[in-house]
Amino acid sequence: MQSNEFSAQRNETDRAENFLLRSALREGDAEAVARLVAQTGVFNAEEVIVARSLIEETRAHDKGEYLFLMADGAGGLDGYVCFGPIPGTERRYELYWIAVDGRAQHRGLGRKLLAACERVIRERDGTHLFAETSTREEYAPAHALYLSSGYRLEATVADYHADGDHMAIFAKRL
Repeated sequence: MQSNEFSAQRNETDRAENFLLRSALREGDAEAVARLVAQTGVFNAEEVIVARSLIEETRAHDKGEYLFLMADGAGGLDGYVCFGPIPGTERRYELYWIAVDGRAQHRGLGRKLLAACERVIRERDGTHLFAETSTREEYAPAHALYLSSGYRLEATVADYHADGDHMAIFAKRL
């Protein structure tokens, strides 16, 4: 069984934002993530269930498939990122989830979570990070985050999620 522990140290910038970044999952994280993901208003009910179940499954049967960084603020979970190695590839990783509480948005937390995720992947000898997302209007802030963080839009798959809801694939060589 592969460990889900890796370095996620808090730096001076993190202290100024009043959150602590951690990689270890705790009791209550599944509920906190479900609340956070639902609160964004971007994800549907089925996606909220998936986000929650990934944490429950990882806590119960960690096989190193999913890695997490949790940003704890004064009032609870401010944001999180879920990522992992892509099976059958060489040193490629996928970003599965990134979400920030509405009260913590516009403070750079999403950018810090993404940068910390990239740092962990590099520490694990990963070379690429891929992020698949929707092309719906409410995902425009995610697209802007990826593009401003050095990602390229590699492909768009028409009608992937639903008619008119395409999948955008962003990628970055780390």
